[in-house]
Amino acid sequence: MDLETLAQLGEFIGGIAVVISLVYLGVQMRANTRSQRADMTARVLDRLAAMQSNFASDAEVNDLFMRGLVDTSQLSLADRNRFAWIITELFGSMEFLMQQYDAGNVNQEIWERWTQTLNWWLSFPGIQAFWQGRPTPYTPAFSRYVDERIAAGPDHFNEEQWQAFLLTGKPAEPTV
Repeated sequence: MDLETLAQLGEFIGGIAVVISLVYLGVQMRANTRSQRADMTARVLDRLAAMQSNFASDAEVNDLFMRGLVDTSQLSLADRNRFAWIITELFGSMEFLMQQYDAGNVNQEIWERWTQTLNWWLSFPGIQAFWQGRPTPYTPAFSRYVDERIAAGPDHFNEEQWQAFLLTGKPAEPTV
C-alpha cells in the first residue's frame, strides 16, 4: 500500500466517523428534547397540583375560593384580593400550560384534560368577573382562548354527577 492509498483510506474512515458522530449527536438531541418536554409537562402539572393541594389542605382558602366562584361582590375587599391572587395563579398556570402545549412540550391528551377543566371553571360568575376586571394582561393567544370560551357559554361536562357528589357524596343515579 502506498502513501496515497493510506491517505484515501484515512479520509474514508474519518468520513464514516463524522457520520457516526452526527447520528449519535442526533439521537442525543432527540433524547434531550424528550426529556425537556417531560420536564415542562411536570412543571406545569406541579403548579396545578400545588394549587389543588392548597385547596384541599386549607379549609379557609377553599371556603374563600368556593364563595368567590359564586359571587365576588359578597366578598370583603381583603377576600376579593385573596381570591384574585388564587385566580391569577390558576390563569397563570393555564397560560403556561397553553404555551408549553403550543411549543410541543405537552401532549394533546393532557392539554384537552386541563382545557376541559379550565372551561368548567370559566362557567362560574366569580371567575368571569375576575377575568373582566383582571389587573394584569395575559398573552394574546390565552386571552383570545378565555374570551372565546366565556362567549361560548358554560361547559357542563359531568355537572349532574358533580352536583350529586357534592350533595350526597355519591354519583347521580343513571337515568333510564
